[in-house]
Amino acid sequence: MIEIPVKKICIFTNFFNYDPAYSLIRVAEDQIKMFLRHGYTPKVIVSESFKPKGAFADERVILCKIPNVACHNEVKKDETFDADVKMISDKLMEFLKDIDVCITQDIAYKPSELKYQMAARAITDKLPGIKWLHWINSATPPVTLNSLMGIFTDEYLNLMRKPFPSSKYVFFNDISKEVIAKNFGVGVDKVRTVHHPSDLDEVYGVEEKKLSEFIEKRDIYSADAICVYPIRLDRGKQVQMVIRTMAMVKQLGMSVRCIIIDFHSTGGDKVTYRDELKNIGIDYGLNPKELSFTSEYCPEWNIQMEHKNVLALFRMSNVFFMPSVSESYSLITQEAALTKNVIVLNQDFPPFRDIFGDSAIFRKYSSNWDCLAGYNEAMGEGKHTGTQYGPASVSPEERKHYEKSYHKDTAGMIVGKLRSDIAMAIQIKIRKERNLDYVFKKELEPILWES
Repeated sequence: MIEIPVKKICIFTNFFNYDPAYSLIRVAEDQIKMFLRHGYTPKVIVSESFKPKGAFADERVILCKIPNVACHNEVKKDETFDADVKMISDKLMEFLKDIDVCITQDIAYKPSELKYQMAARAITDKLPGIKWLHWINSATPPVTLNSLMGIFTDEYLNLMRKPFPSSKYVFFNDISKEVIAKNFGVGVDKVRTVHHPSDLDEVYGVEEKKLSEFIEKRDIYSADAICVYPIRLDRGKQVQMVIRTMAMVKQLGMSVRCIIIDFHSTGGDKVTYRDELKNIGIDYGLNPKELSFTSEYCPEWNIQMEHKNVLALFRMSNVFFMPSVSESYSLITQEAALTKNVIVLNQDFPPFRDIFGDSAIFRKYSSNWDCLAGYNEAMGEGKHTGTQYGPASVSPEERKHYEKSYHKDTAGMIVGKLRSDIAMAIQIKIRKERNLDYVFKKELEPILWES
């Protein structure tokens, strides 16, 4: 196996304690997660009082501690300033001697980080091979230089007047790049955009490692339309309707993931039905990444998937079908609705409209209910509503064409809602483009390799 080269990375902070309510802690923690997920072993510089938790406590992280020094929100030269700068510089020389890229968190401009910036600038000539990437976590312009006049000697003023060597400045939107460049006295070519990611496992409540691995291997977060259907593989659940329609969603230009949570489906006709469903997926153009049966991924999921995992998948999904021919209520439909999925219900089963109201897409999938009979005669032996796609006289092959067209019409309704509803549309964009893997591979990692 070919090993992919990685850079030696250090994240430079002056964190005194782990406070997840402090947004900068989360920014650095997400950076750690991104590096670890992609084979890097980052060093992280913190103050000596820092007690690691979360990603900071991961055994793969090399935690480097600098003695606590007094910090001030205003520019001032306290009595220990020179000694503190020298002490920090010595530690940085020790920690950074083998580093390719050092990411600083607000070190480059905040008055409270002045000692750390002075120390870092003082060693750049001694460690010329380091590339510095300065995360600017506030739009506040650096006013440090003007404040330094009359307080510090020419030695420090000369350092502060110069752009930080071998550096690029990182902000979080493109429109602000010229402002950042002006503030730091550099060309726009020295400013990069890296959006803040979100740890989607955390957002959606994915707690178990096996579920997180399943999501990663199926690349679920990158899809436009995600459909989750938790059921036993009884034929009356009509899983084929879900698969066929999601395949049509794909044909309409959306990337899809169809996840069948097939618990208690390990024997008899359920196995035969699963094989048939996989073949339907292939015939309709879905690949194994796009159509998943959870029982085939994890042996424990043969019997059941924990309810908390089902809810986590519902939180990240945005499409739900209930084409079943008969249900007493359907709690999974209720949970899918509560987690803001577009809901498609079986129009041929009238209780669904009674239970869930009119705010769904209703489509005809047949049912064990005679819609033309009165209530007392609607159910019972031999009672049903049979929906036939296309005219009565067409051949079986022609009927398949009519059915595919029907599912494509349903897919069009779903795609229309996902694209035109502003809440749905922004959820898709942010899930796809602000997750840890996307931001790392598309935005952060390329900067590491720039000359």
